[in-house]
Amino acid sequence: MMMSDLPPELLEEILSRVPATCLKRVRSTCKRWNDLFKDRRFTEKHLRKAGKESLILMLKELKLCSIGVNLNFSPPSVEFQGTLDLKDSHPNSEKVLGITEVFHCDGLLLCTTVDNRIVVWNPCLGETRWIQRKNGYERYSRFALGYKNNKSCRSYKILMCWVCYDRKLVDEDGVLGFEIYEFSSDSWRVLDDVSSDCFPSANGVSLKGNAYWLKEDLLSFDFTIERFKRFCLPPVPSRDCMALSVVREEQLSMLHRIQYTSKMEIYVTKKVDTEEAALLWSKSSTVNLPIGGNNSFNVFSSLLIDEEKKVALHCNFNLKTRCNMLHTTEEGYKDFPYTESIHKLRWLHKACKVTSKLWWWPFIFNYVPSLVQIKNGRGRKRKERN
Repeated sequence: MMMSDLPPELLEEILSRVPATCLKRVRSTCKRWNDLFKDRRFTEKHLRKAGKESLILMLKELKLCSIGVNLNFSPPSVEFQGTLDLKDSHPNSEKVLGITEVFHCDGLLLCTTVDNRIVVWNPCLGETRWIQRKNGYERYSRFALGYKNNKSCRSYKILMCWVCYDRKLVDEDGVLGFEIYEFSSDSWRVLDDVSSDCFPSANGVSLKGNAYWLKEDLLSFDFTIERFKRFCLPPVPSRDCMALSVVREEQLSMLHRIQYTSKMEIYVTKKVDTEEAALLWSKSSTVNLPIGGNNSFNVFSSLLIDEEKKVALHCNFNLKTRCNMLHTTEEGYKDFPYTESIHKLRWLHKACKVTSKLWWWPFIFNYVPSLVQIKNGRGRKRKERN
């Protein structure tokens, strides 16, 4: 019996368990299958049941790089395997755009480009959706991608948090604003009654539709009720040198370097339930760094690859050498497989004057490909084949 001879219900059940990258290769071979993959109900089922084919991506010097980690070696070997290119939205353009920030949710990447545009991108399907931003004041913005938890389907949204400055008011400290973009209506609306201390930090993560950031505590945004929440962090002696990541799409992980010491700790939550009022943390491992107890580098991005083997991958910036560093960490030792210099600067403007400059911080995260379709408010898709 051929696959095409199977009853529709059985065929759907089988295909819903196949990883997205495998289905992508066969979507054009059969019209029946292609129509099934476009069905939103099947997409929801596939998100729940398909095997998680996780890829490691790193935002490095305005590019998304794929990373391979071989755990069969000690220390684990790390290899850069190529880049994912984001093409310009203009017809027939082959220009590859630089990416300054990225936020991952359900196989979708919310990217900010060097020309100050935002786009939602599904690299697996080669589809993009460019989001129109409002004009007005000079703004410094931070974005997050998530979804409303409906029982039948997921309703995707974007949270925008911004600081704006009136060019005419040189001494203006700026005004904070929070807005929500809904994919279904293709429009922005203002989010009221938000405290100013809820402005997110960099390198946020998404888990089960909600966004999380490290601040003095763990800041979260619930896209279902559209409200910020706060959770306790593990009892660490300081809030410096911390990085957040997602484990198996089920848990949160926090890497913490104890300031002025050579120790680094990794904490992991229990499985996160969006209904729970608290998060329970436990210490996964402690690593003794082969450096002195100084503060020569900061941890700003991490990823727990294998909890059982106590292996983590993390990015640092060495304040002495001015170099980015990518490390693999196992309990008891540390390896430095990759080093590069940083030359690109990021500028923040206030009243047309440069007030501060920041380095381009690298960011590392797990990417899980999906079949989630990107549609605009009228149901059309904007495609970009990569």
